[in-house]
Amino acid sequence: MKLLVTGFPKFDAYPENSTEALIESFRAELPEELVGLRDRPILEIVHFENDDSETQQRTMLESFESVIEKHRPDACLFCGQAASRPWITLEAIAINVFKGTIIDPDGPAAYWATIPEQETLVAAMRTVGIPAKLSFHAGTHLCNHILYTALRRADVSGQAVPCGFLHLPMTNTQVINAEENRPFISLDVTRRALAMSVEHIAQRVPR
Repeated sequence: MKLLVTGFPKFDAYPENSTEALIESFRAELPEELVGLRDRPILEIVHFENDDSETQQRTMLESFESVIEKHRPDACLFCGQAASRPWITLEAIAINVFKGTIIDPDGPAAYWATIPEQETLVAAMRTVGIPAKLSFHAGTHLCNHILYTALRRADVSGQAVPCGFLHLPMTNTQVINAEENRPFISLDVTRRALAMSVEHIAQRVPR
């Protein structure tokens, strides 16, 4: 089973992105519990240019398509930063809106995320002390966009590719460097959350 896990680079006013830090951390040292996995996660950053909304959308889609075509994954878990949230949130739904415009005029208003048993994963994270919740609004920016696009792609192609999205708060390092009054979670905790997510998906998505 090929599980694609992605993050985003820095954006807008933020010189760092917690998901890029997480992906780079996994690349440097995979958590011990994942080392023995038959199929290790494929780790990628979905890049975009940050000039304006139109450029963000176009370049993100180009990078997304390039990554998908390169790996042709069996399942996808996208990660993005939610600087205002104190929780790690699994997104239950993606809507057909990007900053007030329709993503796909031919697409439905929304798609449910298709990672199996998300409530079970959230409960497991909370059991080990990770502040996690199921969210029903992924925003209307690139985080929602990439999840909607992936679900739409799977729907149109008829391919059963489970897709989900993990929103992460800022890290403590980001808050210190930016001197912002923001909620944060340490990189160690987000590593544990992502490792649990990878294990959860690997156990539930057929190879």
